[in-house]
Amino acid sequence: MPEAASNGGHKRAILIGCPVAGLKAPARDLETMRTILDAYEFSCKTVQNATRAQILDHLEDIIRATDASDAVVVYFSGHGGLVEKTGEVNAKRPVQFLIPYDFSETTKGDFRGITDVELSQYLRRITDRTENVTLILDCCHAARMARLKATVKTVDPQVYDEVFSHIQSMVQDGTLDGGGHHERNPRLLTIAASAQTESAYEQPFGEDQRSVLTEALERALLRRDAYGNPSIGCWRSVMRSVRDRIKATCPQQFPQIEGDDTRFTFSLEKASLNGALPLSFDRENGPVLEGGRLHGVEAGDTYAVLPGLDERFNSGRQIAEVTVDMVGPVKSRVILKDWNLIGHVEKHARSGMRAFPRKKIGSLPVAVRLRKASKQLNGRIDGSPFLCKAENDDTSPFATIQSKDLEVELWSHESGESSLLGRWQVTGDHIDAQYVSEIVERLESMARSRHLLSLARQVEPTSLSHQVGVQVGRVRYGQPDTSGQDGGLVITEGDRIFIKLRNNGQSTVLVTIFEICAGSVMMLTSATPSGRELRPNEEYTFGELDMIFGTLQGSEVDWPKSVPKKGFRLFENIIVVVTPCRLDMDLRCLETGPGAAKGADRGARELDAPSLSEFIDDVGSNSTRDVKTQQTYVEFGMRVVSFELNHN
Repeated sequence: MPEAASNGGHKRAILIGCPVAGLKAPARDLETMRTILDAYEFSCKTVQNATRAQILDHLEDIIRATDASDAVVVYFSGHGGLVEKTGEVNAKRPVQFLIPYDFSETTKGDFRGITDVELSQYLRRITDRTENVTLILDCCHAARMARLKATVKTVDPQVYDEVFSHIQSMVQDGTLDGGGHHERNPRLLTIAASAQTESAYEQPFGEDQRSVLTEALERALLRRDAYGNPSIGCWRSVMRSVRDRIKATCPQQFPQIEGDDTRFTFSLEKASLNGALPLSFDRENGPVLEGGRLHGVEAGDTYAVLPGLDERFNSGRQIAEVTVDMVGPVKSRVILKDWNLIGHVEKHARSGMRAFPRKKIGSLPVAVRLRKASKQLNGRIDGSPFLCKAENDDTSPFATIQSKDLEVELWSHESGESSLLGRWQVTGDHIDAQYVSEIVERLESMARSRHLLSLARQVEPTSLSHQVGVQVGRVRYGQPDTSGQDGGLVITEGDRIFIKLRNNGQSTVLVTIFEICAGSVMMLTSATPSGRELRPNEEYTFGELDMIFGTLQGSEVDWPKSVPKKGFRLFENIIVVVTPCRLDMDLRCLETGPGAAKGADRGARELDAPSLSEFIDDVGSNSTRDVKTQQTYVEFGMRVVSFELNHN
């Protein structure tokens, strides 16, 4: 079982409650969180009716006490505010803040809220000491704040100016050092009760008034295993359970998670999900795979069904096997291989199920050209759901593994070019088992990134795709630079880039930005994993620094550490996913992890052209296919921008 803190580290938590403006739940919330964290052996400091000064003092205490092996949790229950200037969509960014117990004592020049930039700096100082930090914010940042005149979303511009001036003065006097990450602290795991422009709620649960998020977290985090210990899973599994619970108790609320959600709860260890997707079931609809064309699912794919808390495939834990029958954009209908197991599947439905890919119809061919055959490597490729061995006469594999001197090399073939993406030392003709695992993991990452890139190129011509304008360029001296792109954008490692999105349509959309480099897919907009809202005519620039307004820092482009520098260039792809509404999922399941090989179009099996109006048939089926169908329409768009990356 993963430990929350290793090497004898301490586990500390600060629990903050601020029952302002009639809130009744914070006191009960703090009791609940203490119970949860006691089960994980945390030492908790509870601060009820916390003032601004008290909150900041306790954060300073945590910073001073924390060492590299420690685990830290910061929890806040109360109100959160958001202010922006009415009618100035692209002027200054919205400012979010927590509302301490003494917020009503705010005067000109003495702002008693805690702004997002202040909180970010304190948390960055904590993550500078330990990477095992979890922030839980059970508060909202917008609509519910209408009860506090100073935090209404369409607040008087003078109120915005007061908050903004408070931040600027701290930057000027050195209280804020201007450091930070242009999206979010990448070492921080954050759970938020709602998205930036949405609401969070408290409501009666039996005789108690409780916050909806905290109640759901209690149910998810206090599950017990057969030995009576907490059933530790990864945060992705926890949030799936939390969202399912909130869907039943308060469906208008949609909690968010930011950071690496494959981490186990309060731990730095990670789950090995590798393409696993949730599987839902009910008597009316039967089994439904919570993934579709966007996730690389194809008709005929085979999945093994395991309990929802299982973080790795284990054949001994398998509940059933399913085959994909019909694929929609984000959900797919599946058929049980053995319908005698229907009762077994139904039994596990309440606690959740996860489907691990076992065989993909669109497996990509790998040419293996070694001096001496590696039984282990061949076996791993044959057993991979994403890969297959290329035939001897296949002149267009998407990757090649070959021997050269005392090394094994991994080559990617893309658009007529070949790139060296990996090199491993060997003893004689023997390939170390660890190297075999690394090679196959990179190849699988390449195959999954190939799907995303191919799909994006097919979807890009649609009208929804082109509702969002995309501009990518360098950042020079704090300003955007798009010059010299006539022959295509060329970036050298160490350059900084920006990505500017603009909604040119008449309706609000949600956007998510991904980067594909060396076959690894990474979400760039990690602060909004369920999509960042873009209103009509609104712009968003990836690369802005949160703490220095009006200054563009850009995102530094590195040469992938796993890729040898041997005079070769790489091609990076920026992919923007556009949806007209929030999906009941976030898209981090598309990420493939660091250090993989690069995918391409050449040699890929063509996907069916995606019809964005095609229905998702979410009903169960049986062997006779004599079923009642139900149609659900889903739409998404994608944009692709490519650039050349050179090393120094």
